[in-house]
Amino acid sequence: MFLIQCILVSILAGLLRWDGRVFGQTLAEVPLCAGVLVGIIMGDPYTGLIMGASLQLIFLGIVGIGGATPPDSTIGAVMGTFFAITAGLDAETVIALAMPMAILGQALGILCRMINVRYNIVIDKAAAEGNAKRIDSALWQGAFIFFILTAIPVFLGCYFGADVVQAIVDFIPPIILTGLSRSASLLPALGMALLMNFMFDKQTAVYLFLGFVLNAFLGMSLLGITFLGVIIAVAMYQAGKHKA
Repeated sequence: MFLIQCILVSILAGLLRWDGRVFGQTLAEVPLCAGVLVGIIMGDPYTGLIMGASLQLIFLGIVGIGGATPPDSTIGAVMGTFFAITAGLDAETVIALAMPMAILGQALGILCRMINVRYNIVIDKAAAEGNAKRIDSALWQGAFIFFILTAIPVFLGCYFGADVVQAIVDFIPPIILTGLSRSASLLPALGMALLMNFMFDKQTAVYLFLGFVLNAFLGMSLLGITFLGVIIAVAMYQAGKHKA
């Protein structure tokens, strides 16, 4: 059963790598969705949701701009959630382990792109010859490289890594593990800060501070603040529509 789960998780990781390349931008590859999907395969969607949401906060502000290849949030989320379920790791430990996995995925992503460069020449030559089938074949070969260089490392990591990761966690002195957990707890705040760096402006700042005041001083839940935000957004949209 464990082997089958490892195979299914690795196939899922490869398919998630095709999001935005083959299936269109469905956002299935983001940590929140990836964590839930891994949880379903492993029979624990609740833990998958918790881990996916925790890892989502880390990678909120990580964006691949231009030719840059950021840390691979998909591999980090898939393997982190897998280890959380199989090894019984908590969210803070998984967060501490997810970033090295994501950096490994970053290196694999760069390797995929280096290999795929050669298909530019093949496709240009096929286009000049009007050979549509060869173009399709080259495109699928490039996509297959992304699939393979994602699925195989994830399978190897999942199949051989759960016990190793647990052994490493048990071997780490408590004081070091506590330090990792404390530093990992800062990463979600860093992700939010990076995201706010893109979104924050003078026109929307007042709503950010309104939400903070409602939560910190008036004790309103995040769900209640969300509904209030939706109401404000709808009211502003309708007011702008009437002015137009």
